Amino acid sequence: MCGPSSGWSKVALVVLIVGVALHIAGWSTINWMSYSTTNGVIDTDVGLWRMKSCNSGTCSETSVASEFETDEFNAVRGLETVTFCLSVFTVILLIIYMCVQLGKRQTMAAVIMILCYIAGACSFVGMVVHITSIPSPFEVSYSMGLTVIAMTLILIAGTLMIPDAFEPNYDDDDEEDYYDPRRRSLVSPVTSRKRGPPSRGVTPISYLGGTEGSRWRSY
Repeated sequence: MCGPSSGWSKVALVVLIVGVALHIAGWSTINWMSYSTTNGVIDTDVGLWRMKSCNSGTCSETSVASEFETDEFNAVRGLETVTFCLSVFTVILLIIYMCVQLGKRQTMAAVIMILCYIAGACSFVGMVVHITSIPSPFEVSYSMGLTVIAMTLILIAGTLMIPDAFEPNYDDDDEEDYYDPRRRSLVSPVTSRKRGPPSRGVTPISYLGGTEGSRWRSY
C-alpha cells in the first residue's frame, strides 16, 4: 500500500471493504423477511426495496406492497441507507488516509474510527427495529444475515483503527504527527570525527606539535 500507513490501517481497509460489499448485498436483495406455505404453493420474499411473490410456481417481482411499508419498515430503510452511505464514505477516507501524505493523521484516524462505529450502530438499530416489527407469519431471511456480518466487520474495522487514532504525538511544537514522513526521514548528521576511531586523548607530544607531535597524532 502507498503512503506512510500502519499495518493496522491496511487490515482495517480490507475488512471494511468486505463489510461494505456484504452490506450492499444485504441492503439491495429481496430476502429481509420471507413466508412460505408447507407445500410451497405460496412463497413471498420481501426486501427493503423490492419483493417477490410466487403462487403455484408463477413468480412476479414488484415494488414493496403498501401493506408492508409501515413507519418501522421505513425506519429500517433509512437506517440501513445511512449505514451504506457512511461506510462507503469511510472507505474513501481510509484510502486517502493511507495513500496521501497528510498532517494531523492521528485526528483523521480518529474520525475514520468514529464513522465506523456510527455506521455499525445505525445498522444494529435498524436490525433491531426490523426484528421487532416483522409481521406474522413472516420470518427473518438471509439478506438480514448478510447485514449482520457486514455490521460486525465494519465495527472490527473501526476497532483496528484504534492504534492509529491514539498514537501519541511526538512533536507538539511543530504539531506534526508521528507518521509524518518528513519527521521519519530526518537523519542526524554524522561528522567525520564521529566516524573515525575513538579519540586517544591529548598527550604532551601531540599538544606541542612538530615532527614528533605529527608522528604521535598519526598513531
